[in-house]
Amino acid sequence: MPDLTIIMLTQNKVPEKWARYHKKKLLEAAEGYPIITISRKPMKWGMNIIQTEPESVSNVFFQVLRGAKAAKTPYIGIADDDTLYPKGHYSFYRPPMDTFAYNMHRWALFTFGEPTYSMNNRIGNCTMIAPRELTIEALEERYAKFPNGTPAHLSGEMGRVNIEKGLRVTPRKMICVLSPYPVISFRHKFAMEILQKTGRKRMGIIRAYDIPYWGKSAKLVKKFI
Repeated sequence: MPDLTIIMLTQNKVPEKWARYHKKKLLEAAEGYPIITISRKPMKWGMNIIQTEPESVSNVFFQVLRGAKAAKTPYIGIADDDTLYPKGHYSFYRPPMDTFAYNMHRWALFTFGEPTYSMNNRIGNCTMIAPRELTIEALEERYAKFPNGTPAHLSGEMGRVNIEKGLRVTPRKMICVLSPYPVISFRHKFAMEILQKTGRKRMGIIRAYDIPYWGKSAKLVKKFI
């Protein structure tokens, strides 16, 4: 029996051709793990949950809570609609039952300007692997305190000290891990972040045009734009 369910989050704003490619690659990365899709429009794959709440960063985590409650496995893993996952991402690591894990082997790929990979040296909800019950416990505590949604500047990953301190919720453990091959998060105009919408998002210091597993940045960007 599988021990993890993938929760795929989408606002259905990304280009249709990208959505088809993303589905193909996510199914490859899933390696048979069950998938719950949480979307604005009906989707005919996985268990589909429709969201009607206003778009916001807080809503992202509210949908994670809905997905975690719908899942039946001990662990969950997040998938974003603008992020590519290599085979092995969902199977290479399991944190203890009191700990959230984030895969730090992640590059950003900029779709505006010259197509470039940029090392993304921060944790992201899009790479979370976590115990299902711990996720439910943490998010229910947040939304019991903030029933209308957490403040935008404090709507962040579980296990982050500054976020949990700011929300005044129970601090929880977090660990950073590195998969053999990288996750790729795209930077694009359909994102919620203003800097991405306007093409002003800045790259990190470490950059590349070609990386193992995913290949050349210019070729991969064409899958999106």
